Amino acid sequence: MSSAQPSESAIPNQAYHPRGRTILHEIIDRHYQDFISEHEQKYRETYGDYRFERIERVIGQFRECGDYSKGMARIRCTNPECGFDYFRPFSCKSFYLCPSCHQKRTLLFAEHLTEQVLLDLPHCQFVFSIPKALRVFFRYDRRLFADVSRLIYRMIIDFYTEAAGRPITGAAILAFQTYGDFLRFNAHWHALVLEGGFDGEGTFYYLPYRNLERMTQYFRRKLIGLFLKKELINEQFARNLLSWKHSGFSIDDSAKCFDTKSQASLAEYISRPPISLEKLRYDPMHGRILWHTKYNRYFGQNVKMMDGPEFIRELVQHIPPKRIQLIRRYGLYSSRGKGTWTAKEYVAERAPQAWREAHGLQDEVPPFEAIPESQTVDQAAVKSAWARLLAKIYEVHPFVCDKCGSDMRVIAIIQDQAEITKILQHLVKQGRAPPGVDPASLN
Repeated sequence: MSSAQPSESAIPNQAYHPRGRTILHEIIDRHYQDFISEHEQKYRETYGDYRFERIERVIGQFRECGDYSKGMARIRCTNPECGFDYFRPFSCKSFYLCPSCHQKRTLLFAEHLTEQVLLDLPHCQFVFSIPKALRVFFRYDRRLFADVSRLIYRMIIDFYTEAAGRPITGAAILAFQTYGDFLRFNAHWHALVLEGGFDGEGTFYYLPYRNLERMTQYFRRKLIGLFLKKELINEQFARNLLSWKHSGFSIDDSAKCFDTKSQASLAEYISRPPISLEKLRYDPMHGRILWHTKYNRYFGQNVKMMDGPEFIRELVQHIPPKRIQLIRRYGLYSSRGKGTWTAKEYVAERAPQAWREAHGLQDEVPPFEAIPESQTVDQAAVKSAWARLLAKIYEVHPFVCDKCGSDMRVIAIIQDQAEITKILQHLVKQGRAPPGVDPASLN
């Protein structure tokens, strides 16, 4: 099998079909000027215009995408006995706006991962979400996502190292997405992670982890520490974030990666375009777009009606700055890490078959076998690893008991003023008035 021809098992289920003019072209053609004229009054204060030239450039390219009058390609069968040919208009290659061009990129990305990148070892997938109070920073600084991506990967490797009791080299692919249902701005990260890693002698340690409570707590504190270090928030706001009972931080691991097919599907999902044209219905007479999707608990509905300028406003906010890569690879999956594969036989023997053939390794990848018990870290060590990592965090003052040093947990948030006064009065009577509280002010 040639390395240029993917195996059937790695080919995504969906085929890419280049399109001509679409419903999105019609919406842009009819309403983009309305969006421009309304931008100053309606949208500038919230969305800004720091990327406006970039948006206009991408919109201009998209409006010519699939337009035969702007150019086309003729495509002919190379079989002289066939001779079939057809014409295809030029594409704009404007990712995050053009669903057709972005979908082609998505399928090629999934094929590349399964054929050239993902080792034949267990993988898991996590989705990292943050509270709305912090998402706004990513609206105005799209480069900030890279710092958080590195933080997430470092966090996972630190956990693996703590659990295994030795330095571990791992691998991960992290994708940053800004869009949720109905194009709502929702900064979050998808992480496709090698479920374990190699020590310095080339032994693979399998490190499954499914109890996400401590992992989420560690992620919350590390991210708040990063924002403090960058002076994006102050100490008081950091403490408030730590005190929230419902923190807004979450990690989801519901998507599974059992085989090449599921890995390809996940790769497609983390690199998907912001919209699917199949979910849109457009009423040109009234200039309205009806969006159908699965039931969304945040909106409390599965349909949403938007007018043309509003739809364009929501869509263009997800166009990233030029030359910003929102999907990054780390560890053994980074460009530098992959460059070491040929020198590491224990990695090369688990490499995808297409990569092995391209590097002159003709023998088949050995069948995947269960990880030996000696290479599976004891679950007690796995559970305690996050506790040890949490103890090392000093970016934000942790909730630690002054008496015994144990973690302290928030059990309630009191906001009612009458209840606050009652509690303070009781503390004064007990001789335990908090510093700075004037007892006379409580009468």
